[in-house]
Amino acid sequence: MKSTWIIALGIVVGAIVIGGQSFYQLLTSQNILNEPSGEVRLGDVYDEQLTTTVTISDADNKTPILMIMTDTDQITTAVKQELSQMVKEANETLPAHEKMRLETTYFDTNVNIELTTEVAYHSQYQNKMKVTIDDTVLSHPADDQYHFAAAVDMLNTYAQKMDTLFHQQYSFIHKV
Repeated sequence: MKSTWIIALGIVVGAIVIGGQSFYQLLTSQNILNEPSGEVRLGDVYDEQLTTTVTISDADNKTPILMIMTDTDQITTAVKQELSQMVKEANETLPAHEKMRLETTYFDTNVNIELTTEVAYHSQYQNKMKVTIDDTVLSHPADDQYHFAAAVDMLNTYAQKMDTLFHQQYSFIHKV
């Protein structure tokens, strides 16, 4: 009779140990986002994508001059290419001695530069969820002569800052 109790107790203790490990994994794999509206449980995160949208618009009439949305690590290159294309197109109508370069071209109107960075998650409990981690508006009056190259440099710094913020606070997939 005593050995039956010992076997039963061993089975119960084994079940608790095995169940405890499963319970611990359940508690530690929830990947919780703290949002202003409350906590969001993601569970296992299968995919996460960091994207940035850059909108440069005329501050006076709100007309967009440029709008690009892409992966944050590609945003600087994409904006630089678009601004370079704008310079190239403008140069087609200018005489040789008035040709512009990205480094010397500036915005001749009041501009707003809107930067929005989001993380899109695909996870166990949230199939498609976007979280805005930064939303910034920078204003530059025409008399500042804000150069295209300065905008590209600023954007490069911004993208690095957002990448660091993402990996420190918003990334749940840890690459080895």
